[in-house]
Amino acid sequence: MKRSYLFSLGTAAVCMLILASGLFAQAPLPGAPGPAGRGGPSYRSPELLPDGSVTFRLSAPKATEVILSGEWPNGNSTPMTKDAQGIWSVVVGPLKSEMYAYAFVVDGVRAMDTRNPRFRRYLSRIDSMVIVPGTQASLYEANDVPHGTVAQVWYNSASLKLTRRMYVYTPPGYEESTARYPALYLLHGAGGDEDEWSSDGRTPQIMDNLIAQGKAKPMIVVMTNGNATQTASSDYTAPSAAPTGPPATAPGPGAAPGGAGFGLPAFADSVVSDVVPYIESHYRVLTDRENRAVAGLSMGGAQGLYTGLRNIDKFAWVGGFSGAYVLWPGAMTKIEATPGLSGPGVGQGLNLEAVQRIFPDLAENSAKLRLFYISIGSNDGLLTANHQVKEWLESKKINFMYTETPGYAHVWAYWRISLADFAPRLFR
Repeated sequence: MKRSYLFSLGTAAVCMLILASGLFAQAPLPGAPGPAGRGGPSYRSPELLPDGSVTFRLSAPKATEVILSGEWPNGNSTPMTKDAQGIWSVVVGPLKSEMYAYAFVVDGVRAMDTRNPRFRRYLSRIDSMVIVPGTQASLYEANDVPHGTVAQVWYNSASLKLTRRMYVYTPPGYEESTARYPALYLLHGAGGDEDEWSSDGRTPQIMDNLIAQGKAKPMIVVMTNGNATQTASSDYTAPSAAPTGPPATAPGPGAAPGGAGFGLPAFADSVVSDVVPYIESHYRVLTDRENRAVAGLSMGGAQGLYTGLRNIDKFAWVGGFSGAYVLWPGAMTKIEATPGLSGPGVGQGLNLEAVQRIFPDLAENSAKLRLFYISIGSNDGLLTANHQVKEWLESKKINFMYTETPGYAHVWAYWRISLADFAPRLFR
């Protein structure tokens, strides 16, 4: 059994900083002494309870208010209570089996859970993470199965005039075999980077577990940086100045992605002209269209469809999870906001004439696709635009698979589920 996940130096530096400050220490058992040399009360956080509830704790005796902010439903602002030892606590749940990010807000200042070694980077913010056990979350754990490898690879992008970094997952047994594998090019969302599908998305764990269960074929997964002006993630290096195109910045909370789609056409072209050739010259991959897939979430969903549907001669499998299709060039229009939707895309729709211009030959070429996959949550702000794409495809009599899942907005919980549903369908 082997595990060889590699992480960015920036992430490693954060880990070392946390370790040096004593924040990464393993939580002691209840009743055990506090951290060595530090004294103070002993406590555990988070503490998973048998019914799926979670107890969160934080020692902050001088604080006047501590709020728990979590990704679970209605979890943005949960008050905590303080005991005589100055430990704040709250029980949340039961929560369904999933992976959740959270943080404490101490007198207005956001803080990590100092007793929890699991964390994630989201843009310039670092949150703590908790996995609630169960069927769904078991895919996100490093279980006792054969493990693949994640490498950080630098490549030259002649089209973007940058040297750029991507993550490449190779399946268990790749190093020992001589076999060639199909490849999935997996793209992240606005404000994300090449690290996101590996950290937030748990792609290595999902793929390891699906392959071990016989549900997915062994494949190479390529996770590159979808911001056309960046060389690598912002924790590793500062964003580079782009020769052309808009800045690769994220939209504000709840806002729709703007600009010209974060250099969407330029990045999509670079996938075909730079990324695929690099992978096929440096990895043992099958090089025909039947063994190439491209998919992504949000902005990456728009990029994935733009790339795949305009290059059906190169990709037979195409997918978009909560696709931000309003980012296609000239496609965004203002519409009346639909009640009940949240996140990017609220109050935005599609100019279908622009969509037709972008994909003029799709109706006659779509029969060559082995899978055309679209998924979205029913509460997602981009639902209206996804409905318009669905209706446009139906009007053109184009075959596609459409999944709309109740109860999900524009969240990582849904994109992990989408990947776990999409990957087993590939290369069959």
